[in-house]
Amino acid sequence: MAAATFVLISLAPGDTAQVFAGQQGADPEYLALIRERLQLDRPLPYQVGSYVRAAAQGDLGFSLIQGRPVRDSILARLPASVLLAATGLALSALLGITLGVIAAARRGGVVDAAIGVLSLVAYSLPVFWLGQLLVALFAVRLHWLPAGGMRSADEPGGIVDVVRHLVLPATTFSLLLAALIVRVTRTATSEALVEDYVRTARAKGVPERRVLLRHALPNALRPIVTVLTGYLGIVLTGAVLVETVFVWPGLGRLLYDSVLSRDTPMLAGLLLFSASLVVTANILADVLYRVLDPRTRLR
Repeated sequence: MAAATFVLISLAPGDTAQVFAGQQGADPEYLALIRERLQLDRPLPYQVGSYVRAAAQGDLGFSLIQGRPVRDSILARLPASVLLAATGLALSALLGITLGVIAAARRGGVVDAAIGVLSLVAYSLPVFWLGQLLVALFAVRLHWLPAGGMRSADEPGGIVDVVRHLVLPATTFSLLLAALIVRVTRTATSEALVEDYVRTARAKGVPERRVLLRHALPNALRPIVTVLTGYLGIVLTGAVLVETVFVWPGLGRLLYDSVLSRDTPMLAGLLLFSASLVVTANILADVLYRVLDPRTRLR
């Protein structure tokens, strides 16, 4: 995987030495010196082999643009991405599951139809457009929230200041996923409500609310977990647009800047880190499946 990632990035159009030089029409001797210092003049198999050997030892290389180890850059940006992703996933799960259960309980009615239309509209909105719309409304027009960044440059206010900066990007990040969770939750809960154990609970006189929350919903959580862990695995690439619109100093923004600057070691390191997130998310999903469904523990 590391070799394939490095090869694809190396074969992309553009000249890394030219980008590193920072100017068009740079002196050819200077460009040749840069290629020699960065080993860009070596054959591609040599570059790939050198990178794979280093990556196997935990060395992701040195950023060409930032001038620091790739691993240090990723670790420095990771807390901001974790904060944004955790908040966005929590908001989307809370909103999506709540509306999905309400829609399932009122299936076929006006409330169900309204929630379905709203979720479809939210799922169809481009993330970058929604982010700019929220900035225009809440930051530019109403002046309620900051337009971007993670902290105020003039008067940083600690946790409160970070939370104020977090509201808009987390909301933008969560709406798309929440719309998907609404539809998944509604479908899974509606299917669970017609199962025999639900009919039995109702026949015993169990209140409808308890039937919904204690019997139907727990058995509908598996597809919801699949959606949430799936997004956890692609949270790096999925947050690129959000972090770019709101100038959020996370891994998504770092990935965007690395693409523009053609920072091959940084790009390769970020993609490898993203791949490790996908593997971790799949393992987490398997663990949660066993917790939610005791039947899977017997397999």
